[in-house]
Amino acid sequence: MSEQPVLFSARDCADGRRIAIATLNAEKALNALSLEMVDLLSAELDRWEADPDVVAILIDSVGDRAFSAGGDIRMLYESMVEHGAGENPYARDFFAREYRLDHRLHHSPIPIITWGNGFVMGGGMGVYQGGDFRIVTEHSKLAMPEITIGLFPDVGGTWFLNRTRDHAGLFLGLTGAQINAADALYVGLADVFVPHGDKARLLDRLAALAWAGDTAARKGQIEALLREFEHDGRDRRPAAQIPAHGEWIARVTGADSLAAASAAITAYDGEDAWAQRAVATHRRGCPVSIFLAHELHRRGRGLTLADALRLELVAALNCARYGVFREGVRAQIIDKDNAPRFEPATLAELTTALQRQYLTPPWGDAPHPLADL
Repeated sequence: MSEQPVLFSARDCADGRRIAIATLNAEKALNALSLEMVDLLSAELDRWEADPDVVAILIDSVGDRAFSAGGDIRMLYESMVEHGAGENPYARDFFAREYRLDHRLHHSPIPIITWGNGFVMGGGMGVYQGGDFRIVTEHSKLAMPEITIGLFPDVGGTWFLNRTRDHAGLFLGLTGAQINAADALYVGLADVFVPHGDKARLLDRLAALAWAGDTAARKGQIEALLREFEHDGRDRRPAAQIPAHGEWIARVTGADSLAAASAAITAYDGEDAWAQRAVATHRRGCPVSIFLAHELHRRGRGLTLADALRLELVAALNCARYGVFREGVRAQIIDKDNAPRFEPATLAELTTALQRQYLTPPWGDAPHPLADL
């Protein structure tokens, strides 16, 4: 397999058109999204969108374990160690360019299919959610677990978690809970279920289409074909986990304060393993991250995706600047001691001044780096 972190190819169609394919190619790192991947995808989108013969885009990944299990944060960690609380050009470039790509995927004039097999987390969710047709398989495991590393559900999570059924997105952000294909479809974080083994056959069927002339009609063709595959594979769908916990999730998402939401999470005393893992993740989460997950979700109601990303860039750079992100990555990825020393250590210690600090633009009066989205 090539060492290129994203592989680009095309499938010729029967009518002379082409389906463009981008394959994330960092299998050992579970296809974690690096800045190089972001830049390669952005550059290729320029070419595809200028080519009238490209009728659809498929974004998939190598291996069977993950579409993308997050962002490649080792370089970010090194930059945080180097710059401390000072200006961090690498962090600003990484987040700004990643968020630009996420925004662009949502607005591409070409229909995009994202193949969410295996782990779809963090930065991988940002790319995955940009698809017009977000496919899940029997192996899909979706999550936004950033509270464990001193970050928060970013890459547009402020926007797409706000659009989930029954406000389940807030629960997912506060607990980092992992959901399967059935749950992703239930809450609206995926569009269609297709068994993973059917990917090649689906591509064959797509290539055989006589493609319509306009984007809306092409999307209709893809939709109809995907529904055929979903019907054929309906017996492969896993059982949903979220509906059985609807009352508990409603208490969390309906709480009138973060303290009340946290209390509703930790009050769980059942024996369901999925729920217990969610509680455990919340308990060990970074207090700043939990606050930001809750506050950005509140502020994000009604925001456009662009405004949500602009808000997230402020918070992400401050997480890098003030040390919680660095400490979370150190404990989980670098030293792997799983014993982060977050400051503050509890939600009760998170003063109003600290809350304001994390939501104040770190570039002062200069223009927002994403002002032109």
